[in-house]
Amino acid sequence: MKLSIVIPIYNEEKTLEDIISAVSGADTSGLEKQIILVDDCSHDKSREILKKYEKIHTVIYHKKNQGKGGALQTGFKNATGDIVIIQDADLEYDPNEYPKLLKPILDNKADVVFGSRFVGGQAHRVLYFWHTMMNKFLTFLSNSFSDLNLTDMETCYKVFRKSILDKINIEEKRFGFEPEITAKIGELSRTQNVRVYEVGISYYGRTYDEGKKIGWKDGMRALWCIFKYNTSSFAHLVKYGLNGILVALSQIIAIFILVNYFNFSTFKLQEVANFISIEISVLVGLFLHSYITWRYKYETTRNFLKIFIFFHLVTGISFLARIILFPILASIGIDYMTNTILGVLLAIVLNFLGYDKLVFKNKLEEIIYKKKQQK
Repeated sequence: MKLSIVIPIYNEEKTLEDIISAVSGADTSGLEKQIILVDDCSHDKSREILKKYEKIHTVIYHKKNQGKGGALQTGFKNATGDIVIIQDADLEYDPNEYPKLLKPILDNKADVVFGSRFVGGQAHRVLYFWHTMMNKFLTFLSNSFSDLNLTDMETCYKVFRKSILDKINIEEKRFGFEPEITAKIGELSRTQNVRVYEVGISYYGRTYDEGKKIGWKDGMRALWCIFKYNTSSFAHLVKYGLNGILVALSQIIAIFILVNYFNFSTFKLQEVANFISIEISVLVGLFLHSYITWRYKYETTRNFLKIFIFFHLVTGISFLARIILFPILASIGIDYMTNTILGVLLAIVLNFLGYDKLVFKNKLEEIIYKKKQQK
């Protein structure tokens, strides 16, 4: 078996030779090594240093800076090992801990292993309190949306069976890679029984003066990525609820604009305005559910028209069911407020089930995976 070690590099001249030496000498539990060095368009002496290793290791140079996620994508594409591990070039993580990271996979107990800085009795450099709190908050939020139980989502040390990594389409170019890959591993753990383990590791953190690159903007991006890429039931519930609020607001705003700015003032024109506002809200819902809730990718115009029709059909059926239910409940003595609440809940349930089981039944990741299998 072979281990591919992917090292993204950006302006790491101070530590680059040390990390290459450490990785080259690291124990990999008998696995053959492939060291992949991806320079993400460094403007210090990193490229000059890498020239010395071109005949020994796989060295790749980006012509344009793409970010850590972009460098990792390049590294993964060139990985030929059965197992892939991510290694930062800044000496914050110790390659001597490869055996403990590899053990759950080599023992055939895990398919993915996270190295956690927050469990176990390993050495940790004491640094920024609020940085640590943000890290733990992002991990908590990620766990809520992915239904995993990790202690360190943002860790560098992530180890994958290559067969698992090949099922994932990575989109993020910068540090958003961490919550994205965690979200997609979470989906695979639920849908394809991918086994996820976590082991404690040491951490020799750097200060910003020493070259640490991640900042508050990356934290904001991480929040968006957690919301965007997760597909658990809880994540869908949150997305569906927020989308529902936006859909309702779009209808209210559309009516307000039509009546107040386009002079839809007569009764008949107000009925027209109501119909237009409903259609606008349905289109807003189609957009939000397509690109956020279910992350569906339209492959052809025909595919879009099919989804467009089915989406309207499901919405229409749920609306009709609500209209039918109202007089039935009223006839058995249900008061107006309770009747309205039950009608809204019925519409929400029917819409959600209809969208999930009929309209968006082929999700983006499933389409990508099928295409990869075909290739």
